Amino acid sequence: MAHIPERMCVACRKMRPQNELIRFVRTDGGVKIDMNKKLFGRGAYICKDIGCIHLAAKKRGIERHFKCAVAREVYDEAEKLV
Repeated sequence: MAHIPERMCVACRKMRPQNELIRFVRTDGGVKIDMNKKLFGRGAYICKDIGCIHLAAKKRGIERHFKCAVAREVYDEAEKLV
């Protein structure tokens, strides 16, 4: 049986398999969604759930994780993926 990596959602703080989460990466141009989970850098994860995306925006989960400002468009783009 293959090992499935787990990551924690920055909104609900639950551990989930990595393929059930949306990955965000901080780049020089700001924070963006990493669709293929291949971009270089530290990642933050949110569940593929509208409730978790709204909670992360409200609690500023990605901002706290990366210690930088995040545009509202990043959360809107994540909502479109769900």
